[in-house]
Amino acid sequence: MNILRNRSAQWFLVAGCIGLLAAISLAVVKPNNPAIILLFWPTSIVGLADPKGLLDQAVIGIFMFGGNFLLYGALGAAAGVAADRLKR
Repeated sequence: MNILRNRSAQWFLVAGCIGLLAAISLAVVKPNNPAIILLFWPTSIVGLADPKGLLDQAVIGIFMFGGNFLLYGALGAAAGVAADRLKR
């Protein structure tokens, strides 16, 4: 794939996977301090909607975990662009 040769895309995918792992680990561990959750998983605030149905829960879960993937991925892509600029 041609897009995976782009370093910014690689940084996006790696950082996004790190963000997804952070969200999953925080969902499993459930720390006592909510500030830790909001610091490392800011899209978890969507979970306050308290969905009742299965479809609603799935949509909220996609927003929570996918949003964290996109957020960390965007930060990773920005870091990749900065690293490419500094390398030149």
